[in-house]
Amino acid sequence: MNEDKGTRYRRAERGLMLLEVAAAGAVVLAVACSPAPVAIAAWIRAASGLDAGRMGPPGVLDGLMAAAVLAVTLGLAALAASPFANRRHGVLASRYNLPVVSPLSLVRERIRHGAVVVVAGAGAWWLFARLAHMTTWLAGIGTAAGVLVAAAVVMLLAPWLILLSPRVRPVRDEAVSGRLHALASRAGLRLAGLHEWVFDAEGDHANAALVGVVGPRRLLLSDTLIAGCPPEEMEAVVAHELGHHAHGHTWLRVRAQAVVVVLAALGAQLFAAGPARWVGGTVGITDPASVAWMLVGAGLAWLAARPWLLAQSRQHEAEADAFALGLTGRPDVLERVLARLGARNLASEEDSLLTRAFFLTHPPIPTRIAAARRAARPEL
Repeated sequence: MNEDKGTRYRRAERGLMLLEVAAAGAVVLAVACSPAPVAIAAWIRAASGLDAGRMGPPGVLDGLMAAAVLAVTLGLAALAASPFANRRHGVLASRYNLPVVSPLSLVRERIRHGAVVVVAGAGAWWLFARLAHMTTWLAGIGTAAGVLVAAAVVMLLAPWLILLSPRVRPVRDEAVSGRLHALASRAGLRLAGLHEWVFDAEGDHANAALVGVVGPRRLLLSDTLIAGCPPEEMEAVVAHELGHHAHGHTWLRVRAQAVVVVLAALGAQLFAAGPARWVGGTVGITDPASVAWMLVGAGLAWLAARPWLLAQSRQHEAEADAFALGLTGRPDVLERVLARLGARNLASEEDSLLTRAFFLTHPPIPTRIAAARRAARPEL
């Protein structure tokens, strides 16, 4: 049966994901405990002719040292995790007839994402070090505030930034556009535009998303959703996204993630002040060589907060389903959409408490279908 197949696939997928995280985490910890970060920073300092004992606020060269340590640490971690990632996206996906991502595509994605993380991480470290040089207690909180301000700017600009992507184009079907504008109007939302997100050969991504946090939003529809779903099913998917807007889920998620950013920044500062000096041999929290230990502290804070974030996400998804049922009045359509999603994504029928706590962003498909059926027959 499909559910048995889904359970087997999801168990194997989660096992490989755990191995990825464990391998990457072990490498980050090993690098942090090794003399490598101090050696990298010392080599760059020597090559530049900078006096190792100089005092003063961290400069651009310190930021470059932090970027180098971060790049080496993350590069080694990605290399350690790659066999499990390649197997998950390749052999496992092929075995269960799911879209396969080639190792080359994974490498390109890791390099692209890694470059962004290194640049952003080095910038965050530089801000942290400058604040720590002025007032130590302010460093973690101040850095978190800076990261949140930068994230807020990106969120505000997102409805326009997405238009720069070559994969985004206006929805050409006027009938689809008219139906979805009318649906959004019934939900009390004005759309700035409807756009198609083109995935081409990257697999089946039948999904929709609202982009923006204030004012009119832009609605993104995947090309597979437009091409492969009847109009009523497309409306059910979009109504679900409108439910997130109606319940203010975006702002609730932002607040929760802001808390996690603060905790991660404080965890990074704690590990820079403690283990980085005791084990890593760094000279203080403004030493660029402490970056590897800061990754460990921030990662542990994120891991501790993950069950809370996922529980909130599952609650939001259930509320969005309920809103979609009320807006469309078609529980049968939502059930059909959910059943198709479950079959296509090989959803498992039962999940343990541990799986829900650390993996599930949405309620299990059977739970969501049961809610739709209850809505269709409220007397039961």
